[in-house]
Amino acid sequence: MPLQANGIEAWIIDPIDESEVQHFQPEAVDYPSGQTCWIASELNKGFAIRWRNTDVFCQTASRVYVDGVECAGEIILGPNREATVSGRRVSGSSVSPFMFSPLNLTDDDDFLDAGAHKDLGLIKLEIWTINMARSKPYPNIAAAEETKIHERSKKGVAHQIKFGEPVVHTTRNAAIVEYLERSPLVTFTFKYRSMDLLRANDIAPKAGSRKRNAAAGPSGSLGDKNPKRVKKEGASENSPLREIIDLTRSESPVASEVIDLT
Repeated sequence: MPLQANGIEAWIIDPIDESEVQHFQPEAVDYPSGQTCWIASELNKGFAIRWRNTDVFCQTASRVYVDGVECAGEIILGPNREATVSGRRVSGSSVSPFMFSPLNLTDDDDFLDAGAHKDLGLIKLEIWTINMARSKPYPNIAAAEETKIHERSKKGVAHQIKFGEPVVHTTRNAAIVEYLERSPLVTFTFKYRSMDLLRANDIAPKAGSRKRNAAAGPSGSLGDKNPKRVKKEGASENSPLREIIDLTRSESPVASEVIDLT
């Protein structure tokens, strides 16, 4: 079942058959407003992030982060439309797909700074309210360097996200937009771990068990410190229409200011 808050639904899908990935322990958070959940990561398997505007009567833009790396988002022009991000866009016509990979471990103490890895294991989607100003040709983006993790900084995380070889995608433009608020309308966070670790921490049902996972808080070994409350959500029955534009940005949004997103 998709996460849902403030008129937006979001979920993770398998990019091959577009089936929804199972979400475990969905919970509401007050700040930033939105929801969070756990998903199982599988080595060398891809994923995509999909979301739908169900009840926001203005234009919205997304900001997508994987392991703390910002990737190109999409613009949705109004209700009953959806968008998908399956990788990091590196040009107007090519995307490097998301893929779960083994940790790239190192014993080099230069990589010991825990702050550099604080978002390891997180897939984050922010939705912002905007006005479209104009678009322009999408620039070529340099390949992202693979993150190195110090052996003492992994904190129970067994996988990380890498960007695959670029594949041809529908050509998109970059966007120049006006942000209407100083904070996101909603933030969704998908925390990924191996299925074995989720089961060991009673987040996912044991193999062969039909018992649905309870909404109890996860084990501290998974590093989850966000205050939450449980919230049950339902999926929209609206049939989505696609009308989207890619965007990328590197600066923090400022309300009532037109910002170039490349």
